Amino acid sequence: MNRIDIKLGAAIILLLIAILLPLGFVLNQIFYGFYINQAQEETLTLSSQYASLINEEPTVNRLNVVEVAARISNQKMIILSEEGLVLAHSHMSMSEEDIRFFRDRLNVLDEQPYLTNSFKTSEGLTFLAAASIIEVGDTLAHIIVFSSLESIFQSLETVQNLVFLAAIGSLLFGVGLTIFISRKLSQPLVRMELAAREIAKGKLDTRIQEQSSDELGSLARAINDLAADLKRINEQRREFFANISHELRTPMTYLKGYAKVLREGLWKTEEEKNQYLNIIENEATRLTYLVNDLFDLAQMDEGRFTLQIKNVQLDELIKLILDKTSYKAGQKGIELRFSHEASSSEDTVIMGDPLRIEQALLNMIENAIRYTDSGKIDVSLLAAQKHVEITIQDTGMGIDKEELPYIFERFYRVEKSRSREFGGTGLGLSIVKQLIELHGGTIEVESTVGKGTVFTITLLRSIDAQGVDLF
Repeated sequence: MNRIDIKLGAAIILLLIAILLPLGFVLNQIFYGFYINQAQEETLTLSSQYASLINEEPTVNRLNVVEVAARISNQKMIILSEEGLVLAHSHMSMSEEDIRFFRDRLNVLDEQPYLTNSFKTSEGLTFLAAASIIEVGDTLAHIIVFSSLESIFQSLETVQNLVFLAAIGSLLFGVGLTIFISRKLSQPLVRMELAAREIAKGKLDTRIQEQSSDELGSLARAINDLAADLKRINEQRREFFANISHELRTPMTYLKGYAKVLREGLWKTEEEKNQYLNIIENEATRLTYLVNDLFDLAQMDEGRFTLQIKNVQLDELIKLILDKTSYKAGQKGIELRFSHEASSSEDTVIMGDPLRIEQALLNMIENAIRYTDSGKIDVSLLAAQKHVEITIQDTGMGIDKEELPYIFERFYRVEKSRSREFGGTGLGLSIVKQLIELHGGTIEVESTVGKGTVFTITLLRSIDAQGVDLF
């Protein structure tokens, strides 16, 4: 019973049964009530007509009139005196017990007719009985007309059989339709399950062919999108490990090689020795940056990354960053320019972690220098009432539009071969985005291949202090 088509089919069949059983009961009651009401009306009418006919004739002819009327209509009837004597009867005989039954009930009647819903004789026959008052001489009597219920019961039994057959036919049809519908509905789910299991096994090229526009089609497209995302993330992860291995191997090789040279005294001049020491220091610094990036990402993933909130003078911070990067820019002939729109230096003060904001902006400007061969890099600062906007625009090689949605994803690098030439692990922009978002800000990008890239960072003047350290 673990298959969804069986569960769905069983649920629909139970629903059909729950509908058919009350429906059959209601139909039976409707037909029973119809037949009984019709028989009661006919019996009452005959009783009243016979009573009127007898009361209009001379007394001597009354019994003859009853007998003739009974023969003509083939109707069961009987006339009882108030003492319980049978004055006349037609096609009907009753035991003493039956006579006492009617006598006890009829003698308390006024002029209104008497009607029984069901009367069962001592012989086991079931009738409807309607009685009306008549005058026989100076005494009163009752004419009782009987209508057999056996034919009604037979008709009801026929109707019940037909209803039962119709219910069985409906149930069988419903079962067939249920099997068809449940399988029709469950087959896409079964295919999705198989596809999901294939994806779980690492077959990320698996796709579901589902063209419907309903919820099942939406679920199929979601699974296909998930498989595509997993494939892309898996490729990025493999590339990341390859890049990390390369990034680690290169400085380690330098460190090991030049440390051996220094240990064995294989330098000729003091200047050559200092050059080797500088290389070791630079490669150690490079390793430190890489490890710090990985450590920051790990803290962000675990939710243990905290900000030390202070007042940050953004214009001074940006000038400091530009001073740090001016040497690298000058080596490539790139002009660094800074402009800001603020009525006073106080307008560029925000609440934030100065070290993390500097880390993010430094990463952005170094990226701009790295991917710009010549030209200029413009950094602008615009102060608004509740936020500040920082724009970093370069004249570099630009980024293809198809790459833009992914550049902030972890491990992603634009044009892999070109990225290896310029270095980097694909972590920088991901860290920048998370740092900006931790400050309650946003980062957006626009780029044109061959013309350059524009990054726009928006930071709030004050941020929520929850989850941060205030100093």
